Amino acid sequence: MGTGYMQNWNFVIEHQLRPDMLLRGAYVGSKGTHLLNSPEVNPAIYSPGATVANQNARRIYQPIGPIELGESVGWSKYHAAQFTFQQRFSRGVTVLANYTVSKSSDISSYGSVEGNTLGPNPFNYDDNRGRSDFDIPQRLVVSGIWQLPALKNRGLLTRSILGGWQSNYIFTAQSGVPMTIFSGVDNALMGVGGNFADLTGVDWRLPDDRSKSERILRNFNTAAFTVNTVGTIGTGRRNQLRAPGLWNIDYSAFKEFGIWERARLQFRAELFNLLNHPNLGAPNGTVTSPLFGQITSATSPRIVQFGLKVIF
Repeated sequence: MGTGYMQNWNFVIEHQLRPDMLLRGAYVGSKGTHLLNSPEVNPAIYSPGATVANQNARRIYQPIGPIELGESVGWSKYHAAQFTFQQRFSRGVTVLANYTVSKSSDISSYGSVEGNTLGPNPFNYDDNRGRSDFDIPQRLVVSGIWQLPALKNRGLLTRSILGGWQSNYIFTAQSGVPMTIFSGVDNALMGVGGNFADLTGVDWRLPDDRSKSERILRNFNTAAFTVNTVGTIGTGRRNQLRAPGLWNIDYSAFKEFGIWERARLQFRAELFNLLNHPNLGAPNGTVTSPLFGQITSATSPRIVQFGLKVIF
């Protein structure tokens, strides 16, 4: 096993618009070489008459069963353009916005010495090449603070109720993560599993103007995929489709009240998923599943919590 290593490079341009305001643009790249993976090195050779029952009799090395070895055969590539706008705290306001356009690809997105992390074809690892499991082509995050005036010149009631509030927010929007359409049947009969579905030639895309309930029941055109042909790993490939994207707003409001000279009481109201927006999970991606193409999960609904904090 060789020693794995990473190479990283970047190029950054920054421009200060004024003392409290900054623009930044960056290109970031990285490459992983000799990364740890776990291929099956004793697969069964497919031939006419092959079945699951005679699988071990068809393996390359006899009379040994499946053998998975930790090997340094993996690689990864990442390229990104990153843009930042930063308004440092001034006049009670601060803003930080980051937008990233990126592409990450590999033949396996995690390293292990078990679990066959290199897909269904032990004779050609590049058949598992695709977008990384965590690849997100576009991501926007905007966060900030708005500090209201303390209203020191106003009456006690007005100052206590309206003055000194701190509002905090985080807005996130991003593309969905990649997903693979699996056959659900080991028709390759090599004892590796994880066969891809066959492509039928039908477009997997469906109209964008469908209702949410229609998208939940049928997120993509399931007629575009079928069980792989016997003796093949499937004509589809890893991470060809994407789960739905998401967006979310988290918000909080803080206010401090003086208790005595060296102690303050802070009230905190925090709202996660402020607008109670349902971000849908990935659809079922197994052809033989009765739920194929359906979405059965979503992120958390709105969560509200309150707290008191003594600072001394």
